Amino acid sequence: MNDQKIGQVKGKESFFEDLFRNNQEIMLLIDIDTLEIKDCNHSACLFYGKTHSEMITFKITHFNCLSKDQIKKEAELAKNRERNQFYFKHRCRKGEIRDVEVRSSPVSLDGTDYLLSIVTDISGLQLDSDALRKENMMLEKVVAERTYALKELNEQLIAAQAELKREMLFIEALFESIPGYLYVYDEAGKLIKWNKKHEEMTGYSADELAHMTLDQWFEGDDLVKVMAAVEEVFSKGYGEVDANLITKSGKKLLIRSNGVVMTLDGKKYFTGVGIDITESKRLESELKKESKLLETTLVSVGDGVISCDKNGHVLFINRVAEELTGWQKKEALGKPIETVFSIINDSNREKAGNIVAEVIKTKEIRELDNHTLLIAKDGIERTIEDSAAPIIDANGDVLGVVLVFRDYTEKKQKLDQIEYLSYHDQLTGLYNRRFYEEELSRMDTPRNLPFSLIMGDVNGLKLVNDSFGHVMGDELLKKAAKTIVKACRADDVVARLGGDEFVVLLPKTDQLEAEEIINRIEELAKAEKVGTVELSISFGFETKFNEEEDIQRIFKRAEDYMYRRKLTESLGMRNKTVGMMIETLFDKYQKEMFHSERVGKLSAEIGNKIGFNSKDSHDLQTAGLMHDIGKIGIAEGILDKIEKLNETDWDEIRRHPEIGYRILSSANEFAEIAEHILEHHEHWDGGGYPKGLKGEEISLEARIIAIADAYDAMTRMRLHRNDLTAEEAIEEISRCSGTQFDPEIARVFIEMIENEK
Repeated sequence: MNDQKIGQVKGKESFFEDLFRNNQEIMLLIDIDTLEIKDCNHSACLFYGKTHSEMITFKITHFNCLSKDQIKKEAELAKNRERNQFYFKHRCRKGEIRDVEVRSSPVSLDGTDYLLSIVTDISGLQLDSDALRKENMMLEKVVAERTYALKELNEQLIAAQAELKREMLFIEALFESIPGYLYVYDEAGKLIKWNKKHEEMTGYSADELAHMTLDQWFEGDDLVKVMAAVEEVFSKGYGEVDANLITKSGKKLLIRSNGVVMTLDGKKYFTGVGIDITESKRLESELKKESKLLETTLVSVGDGVISCDKNGHVLFINRVAEELTGWQKKEALGKPIETVFSIINDSNREKAGNIVAEVIKTKEIRELDNHTLLIAKDGIERTIEDSAAPIIDANGDVLGVVLVFRDYTEKKQKLDQIEYLSYHDQLTGLYNRRFYEEELSRMDTPRNLPFSLIMGDVNGLKLVNDSFGHVMGDELLKKAAKTIVKACRADDVVARLGGDEFVVLLPKTDQLEAEEIINRIEELAKAEKVGTVELSISFGFETKFNEEEDIQRIFKRAEDYMYRRKLTESLGMRNKTVGMMIETLFDKYQKEMFHSERVGKLSAEIGNKIGFNSKDSHDLQTAGLMHDIGKIGIAEGILDKIEKLNETDWDEIRRHPEIGYRILSSANEFAEIAEHILEHHEHWDGGGYPKGLKGEEISLEARIIAIADAYDAMTRMRLHRNDLTAEEAIEEISRCSGTQFDPEIARVFIEMIENEK
């Protein structure tokens, strides 16, 4: 090569060397195989913060923050003599990470292949791109907030606008595919474009529509609304209006129109889609009526109703719910449900679980636990029963919850009362037989040994019932119940088995302790009386010591022991009671005492006259003494009544023979004379009471007492008339002989009285 050519080559090399070294672009010379940096320019040293001598000691991968595969791919393209362009993140001076664009070309120097890479810092451009992306996202969000129909329309209109800008042509297929009728008006309000649905809906032909203006479709208030909407569209860019459009036939269609402004070649057009909503509005109106009816129903129902959204905030509350919770509707709306519907457990006073959250979670109807109390705003507590149901949409998603609840207080009280009565004796308030049997089974366990049972039976209850009526008998039972409970311990179970029988269950109680409890009851009973009747209870007891023993056998032994004691205690008590009754009668009515004594004496004298021995005469005198004992059961105020007795009073008095019979027949000591007491008001001719016996069907003793009683009553006991003289009384007895009185006894009695004069 001659010197001239050599000089030219060297000149070119110097030129390219200067171009490489001093270029403002960041330039790197990279070994394709090893990826080592073989050379770089000054701009590269400044960008990466390294000296030239440092740079040629690194591979390009040292500065790259992304995958090495991209760099290898870049090298492969270079080997194939292909230019390429990649984007990387490079670590530059002071460790700063920058976004770079790398454009590489393959070069050969001295028989070796290199990659000449030009690096451009595009970080600032990336920031601009991010800002643009954010702006686009905001615009998308605004568009997304529009209705579906408007969004679809805008997308189609934007596409149509773009086509107009390019070709000034409308795509007819797009127009015809739009649901509803499409329109395009110019700024003068002239209709310049429409679709087939526009023609079908309005009834106008294409030629007719070509001469139509916007104001021809509406009238009155509808025209005012439409024109205002058009102005809004031109000011905002979009708008919506509902108005009645008049068709060619004169029919009015309720149209919902969504309009936008479109600009083409510097001109503005009002374009949009109208949809016939006549039917949907009718359905909407009906739906509103149904909704109003439903709301009215919910407001009017007798239960409290509260609905809330899926976040637990109150959406609706009816009148009953307002009354029960104490929250007015305007106060409650939007409040958390647990604030308005505050509930606790009645048993432990702890806050109840969140039933709304449970329903939302399970999507199932739930009911409140028993013993739930609603705490009203004013602090009033009410027992309620409640159910909560999910409100679920067509997709199965829970929109909220509706609570339906009612005041359960009165019903609970009744149920509690029923439950109480099912386990308690209504008369005494003690546990009943049902509870006793369940409790006996529950308590019959080894941990309660020794386990004692006490059986108790009230003495003389039948006597009191027969003599004074069941009211006094009930009082005697109630006295007995209170006395037993008072003597027992807190853990002891006292029950009335029925009638006059009581039982006491004594867990962890031996025989000695059981006897002590019986002694306490008997000591307390000594101070108790019902009227003139002393409280007397016969007791028996037994103790279970071993688990193997049958508790029913223990009960039977306690019961047998009680009956053995009752045989002696009850007999003495009845005899004592009879004596107390006669004493009480005589203490209360002294005239009755004197009368009875005289009747007894007269009866004995008559008995002696007709041949009674001394024992029979004594019994007859006792019967005469007690012939009116039944008057102890006569209602207060009748025996000493000053005014004349009425028929009701006499009906009450006529009961005394039967009462006396029941009193005396209950006591062995007086059982023999009870029949005489029952019959002493029977008449010889059958006209007496209570059985209507006649003649010798009446016992001899009763016939004797009848005459003695009548004589003394006529001469000493007349309340409302003057007493008769002895002669007058004898005359009356003589007159009634053979009708009221036994004629033979009457004869003997008259002779006896006359001989005593």
